[in-house]
Amino acid sequence: MGNKQFEHFLGTHCAPTLVGLKAASLLAVHKTDREDFLQLLEEYKPCFHCRGISVLQLGENESSILMLFFRPEILARQLQRSLASQLLQQFGYPAEGRLVEKLSFLQERIRIKDSFPHEIGLFLGYPPEDVHGFIENKGREFAYSGYWKVYANEERTRELFQLYTECTREFCTQLQTGSSICDLLHAF
Repeated sequence: MGNKQFEHFLGTHCAPTLVGLKAASLLAVHKTDREDFLQLLEEYKPCFHCRGISVLQLGENESSILMLFFRPEILARQLQRSLASQLLQQFGYPAEGRLVEKLSFLQERIRIKDSFPHEIGLFLGYPPEDVHGFIENKGREFAYSGYWKVYANEERTRELFQLYTECTREFCTQLQTGSSICDLLHAF
């Protein structure tokens, strides 16, 4: 994996988070690309750090590693929202814990759980109402499906999905025309 492929991969999957529209994005990196990806990630970390973006390996299985790209300040605020906090507490997350403690608990849930923990949607910036709806309805009876399954505020969420799509398209277009991720991050 070279720099351009790395940047395009990140742009395709993380653009809304990279520019600050979304709290976090999750990437699954194939183990065959793992060493190259992690080496390139180290090169880019100073650029991410100076723009308020953190990266955490959430988990690993036989075929891939899960990487979370996130904006700590935005994510911490979103997890403190009443319904988000209540949902997290239902799954055993520390009520008054700091973001780092909640992320550690999520890592552990991913490690020991047979299926993917549904509350991860809260960590990815999904509205708590939609995460709650997904859990309660077991992923069925949703109003709309896009970046996630929507159970509340369908019209507003459709607009948000469109914004994410346009952001990703523009970000990737800029990468294809010669800008680097660091150039683009400094432009926002």
